[in-house]
Amino acid sequence: MNFSEAVRDPVHGMIRLERCDLDIVDSAPVQRLRNIRQLGLTDRVYPGACHNRFEHALGTMEVTTRLVEEMKSRLGLDELLRSLGSAVSEQSYIKLLRISRMVALLHDLGHPPFSHVTERLLPRGMHEEMSLALLEHPQIRNGLKSLGEEIWQSVVQVMDPALEDLPSHLRFIRSLVCGEFGSDRMDYLLRDAHHVGVEYGAFDLPRIQHTLRPLETDQGVQLGIEHGGLLAAEGLQWARFSMFTQVYFHRTRRILDLHLVDFLVRTLEQRRYPEEPDEYLRWDDIRVLQMLREADLDPSHPAHASARRIIRRQQHRPLPEVVEGEDVEDVADRLAARVREIRDHEPLKDPVADVVSPPPALSRGGDLPILLENGEIRRLSQLSSLVGRLRVKPHGRIYCAQVAVQQ
Repeated sequence: MNFSEAVRDPVHGMIRLERCDLDIVDSAPVQRLRNIRQLGLTDRVYPGACHNRFEHALGTMEVTTRLVEEMKSRLGLDELLRSLGSAVSEQSYIKLLRISRMVALLHDLGHPPFSHVTERLLPRGMHEEMSLALLEHPQIRNGLKSLGEEIWQSVVQVMDPALEDLPSHLRFIRSLVCGEFGSDRMDYLLRDAHHVGVEYGAFDLPRIQHTLRPLETDQGVQLGIEHGGLLAAEGLQWARFSMFTQVYFHRTRRILDLHLVDFLVRTLEQRRYPEEPDEYLRWDDIRVLQMLREADLDPSHPAHASARRIIRRQQHRPLPEVVEGEDVEDVADRLAARVREIRDHEPLKDPVADVVSPPPALSRGGDLPILLENGEIRRLSQLSSLVGRLRVKPHGRIYCAQVAVQQ
């Protein structure tokens, strides 16, 4: 492959591009990601968190490239491709790398404005479904087909969340990019921590890069790691746990998210984003921010109060108590009862309940296959005394208006 182009990046140094990548990178769906914040309204809490999905897409592509290159260097071309059930040839390797790079570049194509914050307003499932639909955009489809019909078809298969029965090499690519220890996660942890200004997201990427490999398990070929990378794998899981508890679940960010969703529900036609891909592409953070500013200045706007809370930092404030429970339903029921009580006695406080549902993937990381020195394959959870204990209990808070929002 001829990486004749490069883009500077604050996290990875240089991101390499082939000239044939440029048409896809410059396409409207990919360029739209410049105007989609990676962490929604988190910059209201951490001012540096203004990075976007575009740089994350490029970063994920570079991490993916380095992982595949390192596997080829360490395992050799023959072992790498044979383990994936692919023909052993330089051409097969180039296809593997190009498919992996394109999946990495395009994996977040369908994110709505402010990313995960407003994902519940998508017309079809989660952002993965919209990403799949946007692969049919002429600039994306033609760009991928220019790399070869097989590459185009393979990218579509890997990115189709409903398709589970994949050939070994495509199943491996999906786990390489989107799995529990995939390049997507590696990039966003490092990138988010860098821009937020915290050390929580740091982990030993070079060591993981040096020890990841395909492993044949009872579930087929999976992305695994050699025993020498065990501590680094634990570090990645700890980094993710810390970023969730300290950044992604930050209480001020959570209430701003709720205000934003409330604003959009009251503003969007049919209370959701448009389903037609070309119309959907017109929605980004800039458009929503302009709508917020206009609603803030218009007391007659149906979402005026929510807009003002965001624009003028008049967001609801959390009550001191945190409600914890063993399951989300229990927490939600207890918070709902408390909200009713406050509304009955102090309606001007306009109580809002927020239930934090822990990401299930925090525990699924323990499924990573580990290759021991004797050739035996075990799971990370069987070898790590740390990973199995990383658990965020379901919890929630109630937020109240400090004063009635002035009209």
